[in-house]
Amino acid sequence: MSLQFSAILAAIFAIALVPLTLQVGIKRVSTGIFFGDGGNKDLARRRAAQSNFLDHVPLFLLVFALCEMNGAGPPVLFGAGGCMLLGRAFHAFSMLATDGTGNSRAFGMILTLLAHLGVAGYLLYVLL
Repeated sequence: MSLQFSAILAAIFAIALVPLTLQVGIKRVSTGIFFGDGGNKDLARRRAAQSNFLDHVPLFLLVFALCEMNGAGPPVLFGAGGCMLLGRAFHAFSMLATDGTGNSRAFGMILTLLAHLGVAGYLLYVLL
């Protein structure tokens, strides 16, 4: 089994992590704050965007791959994968391009949670 959808999605998320990490590193260098956030709100927001991404993406990819292994077809995979991609994009944009309090952050989290529920629900349905 090749897990082609999972591999492509994992590659996309790996690429997406790079700018999130660079945003933190660039701010650390420019402020001289190398541990924590030093009370710098911009650095705290950038760290939050990166850590939120890392909180959600790994488990999603694992459950997504298990869905693919258990016969999930393109509608499930495109639906859940697209939902997670959009959710992470909206959340990151809100955290990095705004003050993080807008509707796009909430929308991003709603999409993220729907993606989690979608793959978990599919997997439980197939296995039970």
